[in-house]
Parts: sequence; C-alpha cells; structure tokens
Amino acid sequence: MKITLAVPSNRGINAQTMQCLLELVAHGGYDFHILVASEGYTIAENRNYIAVQAVNNESDYVLMVDDDMTFEPTILDDLIANQKDIVGVAYHPRSETGQIVKYLDETHAVKLEESDDPKYKTLFECHATGTGIILIKCDVFRKIPQPHFQFEYHDNGKCKLGEDWWFCEKAKKFDIKTYADPRPKVGHLGEAIY
Repeated sequence: MKITLAVPSNRGINAQTMQCLLELVAHGGYDFHILVASEGYTIAENRNYIAVQAVNNESDYVLMVDDDMTFEPTILDDLIANQKDIVGVAYHPRSETGQIVKYLDETHAVKLEESDDPKYKTLFECHATGTGIILIKCDVFRKIPQPHFQFEYHDNGKCKLGEDWWFCEKAKKFDIKTYADPRPKVGHLGEAIY
C-alpha cells in the first residue's frame, strides 16, 4: 500500500514531531512517499499541494501530520484499520484550557473528555475534524474538485472557517463522510504537550 506521508509546514518541523515521523517510517509496512510541503503562503495551499502530489504519485492514502504533533508509531495502522475515506484524531488545541472537541453538526459540540456517551469512546462520524493528524483516501481528491482546502472569511476579513473544516464540509457535499477516532494517543506541541 502506497502512503504519502506529508507535513505541511512553513516554519520548520518540531524535533519531537520528527522523532515520531521517523519511528512511524521505521515501524514499516508501507511504501512511503515522504513530502514536506512548504509550497504556498498558507496552510491551505500546503494541503492542496499535498493532495495533488499524492494523487500524482498514485498513493492509496495521504497521512497529513502537522509540524507540531506527537503520536505513536502505530498511528497509521490504527487509522487505516477504520476503513474510512476521511478519518482524523481527537486532539487538544494548543492551550491548557482546551478540550478535545468534535462537532457533530454545525451547532453542537461535544467535549469528549467530559462525555460518558460510549459512542464517543470509539470511531464516530462527525461534521468536521481538525487536520493536525488526518488520513484521507486519495480517491477523495479524485472525486471532489480543487481546491480541496480553503479558508472562508467574513466580510470584515476575519476567518469564518478554517481550511480543515472547509474540506470536511466540501467532502460532505459529495456524500463523503468524515470520522474522528478518539483512541490514538496524540499530543499537540506548544509551551507544553496538550
């Protein structure tokens, strides 16, 4: 199975993230095409470049890992086992007060750490997920037109929708569902690991 392992970054890769990436590749089991995307001015442009490269090199999947994430070497095995077109992981934003949050629709959020609902303890369908770590079947990029990732802005220029949720919403218009897996142990690097 061919995997494009891609890091969108215009600022350099954190050393802990690099260690995790090396351990993932050493874990093996895949034909990796490794890509550090520094093309473009925004993260959306980085992600669009990654999508095009993954399709062009005929990868089966693309695993995008932001330059400030930590994870176990089995993350790819775990996400592929879900057999979904789009599957992200539950992770904290870079703040001590941040909760793991996944949106199920456009108005309802769930704080996974506080929920006793068993459906949020395993893979679940969601409205959108962050793309700090996300696995996408390359067929998704063949089914939906470019751009795949884009920011949406209010009239005053303030960001209304990030490129990650915009992608998930666009995929939904083509009947492609998004899932979140809360089980993989991941970290989001900042002043601490969240």
